[in-house]
Amino acid sequence: MTTIAYRDGVLAADSRVTVDNGSGARMHTCRKLFRKRVTEGKKQFEVIIATAGESSPGMVFVDWYGSGKPVPEIFLHIDADFTCLVLTPKGLFEYDTFCRGEEIEEDFYAIGSGAMAALAAMHCGKSALDAVRIAARVDTYTGGRVVSESLAPRKKP
Repeated sequence: MTTIAYRDGVLAADSRVTVDNGSGARMHTCRKLFRKRVTEGKKQFEVIIATAGESSPGMVFVDWYGSGKPVPEIFLHIDADFTCLVLTPKGLFEYDTFCRGEEIEEDFYAIGSGAMAALAAMHCGKSALDAVRIAARVDTYTGGRVVSESLAPRKKP
């Protein structure tokens, strides 16, 4: 599981992956935020995709999003448990196995196992980055390095 939080144009995520193989859990670090250039009609723009839940189906979604291709056939045949948030210039959208985005019209939002803690933190005025850090203190499936991305132009060094 994970914690992904959104507020003020910023997506934040932890980097912990927990895999329970039946004989115990193991943890490792992975990337959960992906910046991608997509084409819609004649317009090109950047999006940020945040993945939560099962890693492999989430990565298939990242590869598919904005490709113009039909929904990946694999999603029609498996019970994939993932959620992706996609931050576009038009707003924040939530996707699942059906690959149909639902616009999120809240000022702040969170998904994953630490979502409730992150939402509580943001209700208290915390940023998305701080909300994920707070969730990591109370959710055993959230941890590691906390990172953030926004669609604001990147500053050059």
